[in-house]
Amino acid sequence: MYGIFYFRGGVYKFDELVEYIEDVGGMILRKDCFELIRGDYYLSTEVHVLIVVPEEEIENTKSLIDEIKGVSDDVEITEEQKKTLLAYLSIYDSLNKTDTWTKEEHIKDTITCPCYALLCNQLEDEECQLDSKLEQILKEMCANGVIEYNISADGKSEYRLKKID
Repeated sequence: MYGIFYFRGGVYKFDELVEYIEDVGGMILRKDCFELIRGDYYLSTEVHVLIVVPEEEIENTKSLIDEIKGVSDDVEITEEQKKTLLAYLSIYDSLNKTDTWTKEEHIKDTITCPCYALLCNQLEDEECQLDSKLEQILKEMCANGVIEYNISADGKSEYRLKKID
């Protein structure tokens, strides 16, 4: 199972948190940066992210957040959101195994049941999102900035993890 929580804090050592989350098999789903300005004066930059980590790493992750002077809040999600989130994790894991562009068919082929996120074992109705909604989930992941897509020479969509500059 996975823990999901919201991080708020400064940019101080934020890269260490990101690296740790990736190392333990977690994922950052959304990152928003805010500049705090009062009048003409810049005060600071604040980062807000949604974090997903394996259950056994929740306490270590929260300890690291405290160490870097951040705040974490637990997030309650619906069963539908949980299905989508776990599908994100499986796709992310599949794309993380290669550094090249990957076609949708290949992504579906590399995700075999039981997948990395053990989707079918964690859902009440055991309906795997990867069968029926893969294309939609890939589009959402692109829109959220987790992955990026490209059109190949044969006119098919290809995907890879978003490159960080």
